[in-house]
Order: sequence, then C-alpha cells, then structure tokens
Amino acid sequence: MKIEFLGTRGKVEPSAPKYRHHTGFLIDKKILIDVGEKQFMNRNPEAVVFTHFHPDHGYFISEDEKFNPGIPHYGPQEHPLIPDLQVITNKFTIKGYTFTPIPVIHAFKLKSLGYVVEKDDRKIFFTGDVAWIEKAHLAEIKGLDLIITEATMINKGGRINRKKDKIFGHTGVPDLVRIFSPLTKKIVFTHFGDWFFEDVESSLKRLGEFSSTELEIIPAHDGFQISI
Repeated sequence: MKIEFLGTRGKVEPSAPKYRHHTGFLIDKKILIDVGEKQFMNRNPEAVVFTHFHPDHGYFISEDEKFNPGIPHYGPQEHPLIPDLQVITNKFTIKGYTFTPIPVIHAFKLKSLGYVVEKDDRKIFFTGDVAWIEKAHLAEIKGLDLIITEATMINKGGRINRKKDKIFGHTGVPDLVRIFSPLTKKIVFTHFGDWFFEDVESSLKRLGEFSSTELEIIPAHDGFQISI
C-alpha cells in the first residue's frame, strides 16, 4: 500500500510551508481517509472513510454544506450534512481493502474510530485523533507494519479534559509512543499542533528523539508518501 499525506496540520491557526492543509490520507490513489480540505476530492477517490466529524477532518462542517460525493462514503455515526453516509458497525471491505474499526476516545459528543487497513498481507493502523484507546481494543491488534497517528500535543499527558465521567481531547506524543511501540516498528506522526509551528526544524528534531533501534519515528508533511 502507498499512503499519501494530503494534509498534516491539526485544528490550529499557525501553519508553515509543507504543513498548510488539514487531515487527509489517500491510499493507493483510491480511498481517502478524512477530507480536511475540499480540494482533496479533486483527487477523484473511489471511496471516502471518516474517522470522526470535526471540521479539520471534514471541511464541509465548518462551511455548513452538504457532503454527497456520489461515491461510497463511510463514518462512525450519522451526520445531518452527510445524507447518504454508510454508518460503520463492523469490519467492512472497500475495493479489496479490509477495514477493521477500532473505537477511539477523542471527542465528548462525537464517536471516533481508528481503522486497521489490510491488503496483500500488509496492515496499517490509522488512529485518528486520540485521547485514549482501551487496552482491550489494542489487544485485538497484531502484526502492524505501520501506525499513522497524531502529534497535536508534544507534552506527556497531552491535553485531556474530563466531564461527566468522560475524558476527551488529545494525549501526548510520549504517551502514544509508549502505547503503540509494542504493536509496530514504525510510526508516522501527522496532525501537528501549535507547538510544532513555533520552530519547525527544532520540532522535527524533537520528534526524532523518540526513535530507537527498535522503533522508527517518521514525521510527515503535506505531500509525503510512504509505501508498505
């Protein structure tokens, strides 16, 4: 599988060259995961899959316009702006790619899903935005060739909010490394937060410090491609 990162900026005001667009992943030029920018649809994907419905993952939310692309499109829950959405309830297959949904804790009022995507004995986990993933769900994931996750917060613990016995927000890069390193030897970080844009070169070096002999850390940028 070849993954192209169409956008790598989180829901933040600052940007930088090569880090201007919001989230979107294009798998083998066929399947688009998240549509953070309207122009991503110009790539003519054959299907669209959403992790959750925040504006930096679905541009149409901030513009309050209907999303009806005329191709199969899937997401974790119904949304008033997506009349023909197919709601994901279990493992499903698109164009020969198997998607296994993984429940992810992120937003207070919205459902969020990550996806383990499999094809030709290759397996990639797109986590989406993460406050936490229950250990029982992680225990179901094995043999990953790559994890693609977020870097909104660089500090340990991230920014976690609590309300009505629920947590939501973004955990930190150190926590994600700890959680995911037993599952893979390669992690790509994207969805960069405010911290990243204070000094991009220094931030890239800071991310690189999480690499080890057993784990490769790769920071993505707009247009970055990786083949697995």
